[in-house]
Amino acid sequence: MGERSATRRLSPRRWRILSYLAQHGSASTLDVALVCGVSRLTAHRDLVWLHEAGLVRRDRSAEDRTHTWWYEVTPEGTDMLRRVLTASGRPVPLQLGQRPSGKADALLFLPLIEVSRRNPGRCELFKWLATMETSALLRQHDLAQLRADGYGVWLQDGRSLRFLVHVDRGPIGGVVAEHERPTSGLGGLLAGYRRADRLVPVGAVLLIAQDAEREERLRADLLREPLRNAVATTTQQLLYRHWPDDQVWQVPGESGMRRLIEVGS
Repeated sequence: MGERSATRRLSPRRWRILSYLAQHGSASTLDVALVCGVSRLTAHRDLVWLHEAGLVRRDRSAEDRTHTWWYEVTPEGTDMLRRVLTASGRPVPLQLGQRPSGKADALLFLPLIEVSRRNPGRCELFKWLATMETSALLRQHDLAQLRADGYGVWLQDGRSLRFLVHVDRGPIGGVVAEHERPTSGLGGLLAGYRRADRLVPVGAVLLIAQDAEREERLRADLLREPLRNAVATTTQQLLYRHWPDDQVWQVPGESGMRRLIEVGS
């Protein structure tokens, strides 16, 4: 299919899918269905069309027993998006089509989209910025030293919460001594805030630890040297088992769990 013909036949939803893949890396059919608010069958049909048009590619791991297809934008799809954005006078996002999938997307963004879909009128992920756009936002506030994985605005029950999220990648470096593993890399999550000379303009900073032991080390660090901003922690395991708006967030110095909308209040 020729590029000009493909451009003419791209529906608004297919443009949205192509833009999402170009800015968020790879995605499954289920991910696309959640983002677009459509059935998996509809998302599958759109992805197959984009694949046959040469605008996305797909792959699946031989080790994956679910045989899930993962889709990514192709260079041709990226070039088409860039030309259309430029011709319309809209800015072209940095590293368009070259971004890896973000952990914050899988742990927070997509689950909150699903929570919003299940509870219309009661809650909504009003805004979400991926890593690159979050960095641009922080630079506008002279906070370039911060390296957050995402920024969001969550609305629930007439309340709102603006937040930054950081995902713990685990021990940093090729060789880490066993006794250093529980703390290796954790300091980098907080260093930017401790260098800042003022409050960061969000309601809360969310920290997603790799496991419970690393979360406990984070909490101890935050009790010794609190940040100016409200902070809440959780673990990847908890977010795999529960929705992120549930009572899965711990505030340093407190014994119980808070719901997402209660963090920072």
